[in-house]
This record gives sequence, C-alpha cells and structure tokens, in this order.
Amino acid sequence: MNPSGVESSNPWDWSLILASLPLAAILIWTKGQRALYLSMRPLDLETYLISYEQIYSKGVIAGTGLFFVKEWTVIPPYLVHCTIRSNIVYKRNVLISIFRTDDPYGLQTDLQEGLGTGLDAFSIKAGYMEMFNIEQLLKKNGIQEKVVFYGIEDITTSNPIWKVFSVIKKLTPNFVQFNNLPAAKLQGVVTRVEM
Repeated sequence: MNPSGVESSNPWDWSLILASLPLAAILIWTKGQRALYLSMRPLDLETYLISYEQIYSKGVIAGTGLFFVKEWTVIPPYLVHCTIRSNIVYKRNVLISIFRTDDPYGLQTDLQEGLGTGLDAFSIKAGYMEMFNIEQLLKKNGIQEKVVFYGIEDITTSNPIWKVFSVIKKLTPNFVQFNNLPAAKLQGVVTRVEM
C-alpha cells in the first residue's frame, strides 16, 4: 500500500497481460498450422503419379487446369480428391506454388515440364514486398488456364485450442484474396480435416 492508503497495480502486470494475447494467438497459429499439415497426410509426388497416370490414360478434359500447392513435390489432399477420386484431369495440369523470399524485391519464375503425362509445375519466387500479376506470368510462360483450383480446410475438433485455431483460420483471408485471379475460373475445394 502506498501512503495515501490506495493500492496501486504494477504497470508491468497490464503490459504482460496485454502482450500475452497476441503471443498466444501466434503460438496457436504456428502450432495449429503444423498440426493441420500433419493431419492432412499429403502424398509425395512419386506415389501420386502412379494413380495420376492411370486416370490420365482413361481420358482427359480439354484445356489446362491449374492447381495451387504449397510445393509441387508434396501433393495436398484436395488435389488427390479432384484428380484421383473425382477424375478431374485436364489435358494439361499445372501445379502452381508461390514462395515469398526474405528479400523485399525480386521475382523469378520456373516452369518444369514433364513431371508426368500432361503434368507440369510452375514456381513463382517473389520478394515479400513484390507485387505481381499471376495471370501475366502464366501467359508469359505459355499457360492459358481454363480453371483454377485451390484447397480450403474445414477443421473439426473437440480440442478447445484447435477450436480457437479453426476460428482464426476462418477469419484469416485466403491467399486467393491477395492475388488478382479471375473469379469466374476459381474453384475452391473443401477438405474436412480432424485435428
């Protein structure tokens, strides 16, 4: 107690309380992203290609289908669902991955053809402040898309921490909103994930 008889609270207490909220959100987000990735059980490219080649040989859809992936060597579940389970295979299928580098500027593209029959990979490496138009980069590399697929996760869980993560994930804008992609060609594919 101070001389006036009124208890004063330590200003450090409020600072710690206020700082713990964003820290908790960051920790839940990073650990949740890691747990989500492990829960989704992605396939490696070699395993995926065995089924992909069989589906491709049965018949394809005319045009080019683009599929957004984190990295083209790892196949996410939504892509397996689209191509293998639903038989949505185009004459040309392009796996697109976007990497943000630690440098503020700089833009590199890399087109790798022939991963499989009608399967290519297109990588974009851009600085964290670099603004670019995906459609222009695709056209510059001879890719004329008919449809663009991307994955959305629907998280089901009984764990209260993962429920908080699920809410944060729903409130966070999808990468599609940050890139100027043609809305008429976009197809979001929902994958239900249990955490």
